[in-house]
Amino acid sequence: GLYLLVLIIVLWTVLPLIWMFLSSIFPYKELISDRLDHWLPSRATFKHYTSFFNPEKEISSRFLAALKNSLIIATVTTVVCLFFGSLAAYAVVRLKFRLKRTMVMSLMFVRMLPTITLVIPFFIIVNVIDSGLISLFGRNVHLYDSKQLLIILYTSFILGFVIWIMRGFYLTMPEELEEAARIDGLTRLQTVFRIVMPLSANGLVATGVLAFLLAWDEFILALIFTRTAVAETLPLFIAELGSQYIHDFTQISAAGFIACIPPFLLVLIFQRFIVSGLTMGSVKG
Repeated sequence: GLYLLVLIIVLWTVLPLIWMFLSSIFPYKELISDRLDHWLPSRATFKHYTSFFNPEKEISSRFLAALKNSLIIATVTTVVCLFFGSLAAYAVVRLKFRLKRTMVMSLMFVRMLPTITLVIPFFIIVNVIDSGLISLFGRNVHLYDSKQLLIILYTSFILGFVIWIMRGFYLTMPEELEEAARIDGLTRLQTVFRIVMPLSANGLVATGVLAFLLAWDEFILALIFTRTAVAETLPLFIAELGSQYIHDFTQISAAGFIACIPPFLLVLIFQRFIVSGLTMGSVKG
């Protein structure tokens, strides 16, 4: 019974990905035919995959720009969230201060809120900044439709999640190791970077992968806070394929399948760290 349940869950997860790939190699007329009664195409075609990477195709430049933007935004967001989130999580676990529990719960509360509920406040803040009220080095700051803004917005949503997950890892660490380091003359900050961080490497990798996936998949914020290809991300590009270009579902499937490859490779490469890291962090709460 348990094996059957696991098999059903695996098929439920994998079959949409398989069908997305098969749809991408179907001839368009065959895919939309009313008589489609088979899973495999009669003649597989990879023209959409090649068109995305062909400089002579109009769609190629925009696709590659969106892919580059997604990689930059997701990577920078992950690094920023890991750096500040790991330090904040350590402070929450080891330092004693008032309202600590309230602060931790509020972080997860913000994360549980639907993204759309905070769009209007964020939009007002960005509009105020872009109106010229704030200047940096004598120049007005303009955030709307920029990768920097998306990084800031993504970080504001993902940082609390990172703090919460890393908190679980630090709770499993014995304080005796840190006390021994302090006796040897290390400061608290040196202890964090020389003792705590290396010991929590699996947790950092696991949390980093999860943070990257959250940033990679984000759609609502990119939809609202971008208007040109300057900061367009891959999920937004895929969504706009059906509106700005021909409604070719095989093309949309090809773009969607390509978007699945980086997260898949990331999980495949770091799967050992992810499993051990998440297992370690689940010992205590």
